[in-house]
Amino acid sequence: MSFLNIISQVLLYFSVSVLVGSFILLLVPNRYRPDIHFSKRLMLISAIFIPVCAFFSVLDIVLYIAPRLGLLESFTLVLTSYTVGTAWSFTLLASIFLVLFIIFTYSTEKKSFAYIGTLLTLGIILTVAWSSHAGAMQPSLGIISDFIHLLAASVWVGILLIIALFSKNNQNWLAFLDWFSIVAFGCLTATFLSGIVMSDILTDGYVKSWTISYGQGLLVKHLFLLPVLFYALINGVIVKYKLRKDDRFNPIPWVRLESFLLFIIFAITAVYTQQSPQVSSLTNETISPLFRLFHGTIIDGVQSVGFAVNAYTVCFFFIALLFLGLMILTYKKASHLASFFFSCLFVLSAYIMLMVSIVLR
Repeated sequence: MSFLNIISQVLLYFSVSVLVGSFILLLVPNRYRPDIHFSKRLMLISAIFIPVCAFFSVLDIVLYIAPRLGLLESFTLVLTSYTVGTAWSFTLLASIFLVLFIIFTYSTEKKSFAYIGTLLTLGIILTVAWSSHAGAMQPSLGIISDFIHLLAASVWVGILLIIALFSKNNQNWLAFLDWFSIVAFGCLTATFLSGIVMSDILTDGYVKSWTISYGQGLLVKHLFLLPVLFYALINGVIVKYKLRKDDRFNPIPWVRLESFLLFIIFAITAVYTQQSPQVSSLTNETISPLFRLFHGTIIDGVQSVGFAVNAYTVCFFFIALLFLGLMILTYKKASHLASFFFSCLFVLSAYIMLMVSIVLR
């Protein structure tokens, strides 16, 4: 079930992002964005996929308790007594309303369609946050922080995805960048602050969490944010400068690269959210296989995690800087695939640098 859960979570985040990005861009006047081909079919598929994908978390619990109670009784129990089941019922209800709304009122001209669609999608995001780990551990603060986190990420990723995949041209690009740069910065700030709150709720300590699979996913996600910020800077500042100098410059490939990296972060999030966020004590059973790859057998009862600079740390620090330089160089040569490749190597080098510098006490 874990693999299906991961795929379902990736598709869930993708679907939410498509809907958020589409509705927001429909609210934006044409003169402030490129010409876009909005797909009613894609919006419908996304709305249908949301409850289907969210259901896998419910099914996982149902199958876990079914051997004791039976399938039907387990399903009824989860839907009526478990937070994840109750939240999914509301997700299903809101998604049905959204599907019917898109079918019968779809319009790329009427702002009312975009406004109501946005509100329905916000309601769906709230139900998804309700069923999250953070929402289960601290109902009020956890749900609010997860809602803000998912909403901010969906706005950022969704707008970029729709622009990257469905732009017909690069007209009005400077006008688009003027407002989207502010939106992206706001989304980054909201994601950062809500992430700190959720990390405080879900983990016993950010660095200590790296010893378990949940923390490993969290770390890799944050490391991938570094190249995303690099390309966001390019798209928000350097591309704007190039467009003012040469209106024939095509910025869409770099937007696609940024949106693809953001989607990788979504995929990583889908993987680590399937793991338990907390452990009572560090043992060989609870430790992450990736962490054990660097530190071997763990002595039971380890209480804290610290850092110590060594030769390997320094070595991989300079390797990471090298790949960062190559990212910049390949950007200047407009080599998108090579730049993405070096971005991944930069993340890998930074990850190894942190792992080899950890000391257990």
